[in-house]
Amino acid sequence: MQHAGPARGGPDYTFGRFALYPVRKLLVCGELPVPLGGRAFDLLVALIARAGEVVGHHELVAAVWPHSVVEENGLRVHMSALRKALGENPSEQYILTVPGRGYRFVKTVAPGPLAPRRGPRPGRLVGRAALLERLDSSLLPGRVTTLVGAGGSGKTALALAHGAARARHYADGCQVVDFAGGVDPAAMDWRALRERQALLVLDNCEAALPAAAALAGRLAGAGARATVLATSRAPLGLAGEWVVGVPPLESPAPDATLDCRQALALSAISLFVERAEANSSRFALTPANLACVAELCRQLDGLPLALELAAARVEALGVEGLVARLDDLLILLTRSRRLAGPRHASLGAMLDASHRLLDEAERTLLRRLSVFAGAFAPEAALRVCAFGALERGEAERALAALAACSLLVAEGVAAGARAPRYRLLHTTRRYASAQLAASGEAWAVAQRLAHTGPDAQGQARSAAWDAVWE
Repeated sequence: MQHAGPARGGPDYTFGRFALYPVRKLLVCGELPVPLGGRAFDLLVALIARAGEVVGHHELVAAVWPHSVVEENGLRVHMSALRKALGENPSEQYILTVPGRGYRFVKTVAPGPLAPRRGPRPGRLVGRAALLERLDSSLLPGRVTTLVGAGGSGKTALALAHGAARARHYADGCQVVDFAGGVDPAAMDWRALRERQALLVLDNCEAALPAAAALAGRLAGAGARATVLATSRAPLGLAGEWVVGVPPLESPAPDATLDCRQALALSAISLFVERAEANSSRFALTPANLACVAELCRQLDGLPLALELAAARVEALGVEGLVARLDDLLILLTRSRRLAGPRHASLGAMLDASHRLLDEAERTLLRRLSVFAGAFAPEAALRVCAFGALERGEAERALAALAACSLLVAEGVAAGARAPRYRLLHTTRRYASAQLAASGEAWAVAQRLAHTGPDAQGQARSAAWDAVWE
């Protein structure tokens, strides 16, 4: 398997004279390792993950010291050590200080050379056999197939699993371009890639959607030998694009009565139990903890990333402890940054990454929609949420945009209805509810809700709503 980004053997990223291997905690200049302290190294990884963007002081502190309080001076000390290791001088600058905002990595970051890449993340792929079969039938040379789903739904794992299983069918193997790693499509020889008899995985396209769509459009079409498989939270919008939805894993219904055998047949529970047993010698699914496991899987929406993060905390907190702290999950569910990129190091970081991609109207609507605890009709959402600077027309556009980028789940079209009903995933709603509380708009949204019809009010019981009226 080949990769135009993270690699085993080759570097994950190159810039200037340097090659960076995040998993190996290694920075190389030419052929010589560069001595660099752990904190300075983590700062470099965090900056390169968002190369070209301004990364705020608080974001860097959260990335490097997730469980500590660090003074501004501490950040500056390690940033100075990083600049010294890179050999910065007035004629060659890597990191730009943006006064009052943060830092920006200004050197062009390129993916590492095409080299064998590691396979999918450890552990077998659970509950995705049907999707893998669908990929087998939909992928063709010259066609763009896009795996679309919410953040944390396992799109990358699916793409890499398919590539690992089918690599022998591509004479030039499987190559991956990761748009979350600061890759520059303009620097790529797309004509040469187009002529490869290869599976080209364009990963995390939502991080640079216009550029990713432009590259995919050039790689596809009549005469192309390459097969393009993209992963994104929204479709690329190309003519002839095949969109394959990646739903959450199957969780039990709230009123389901299951025994352990029946529960393990559900993919969300199966994945959680498998990962929890791998992380804790004391854990086993039993009739005594089944209800807690089922509730946890429901509240985590069957998202593979969230389930794996939760399973990693079972040894320390137990399933009952995790369920008791559901409101803290955005902070609680983290993993070592040596095992994941910054966007997938925690549940909160994953949602932050999605939130950063929204415009102001979409962010406003998302936080206001958190008052809806279940499915809601678009008209009810507009009556409650379209006010102030968010006018109705802009709210309608934002609603469609949130659905397109997988932040809203369509519940389907009821008989005789003109539009689907939508809902927020539990994890997304907790995140949006915190945004609403911080915005100072909770009272205004509650007041509007109070003047809507009883159907909308029935849909909109939330923690934020309860807090307003207590």
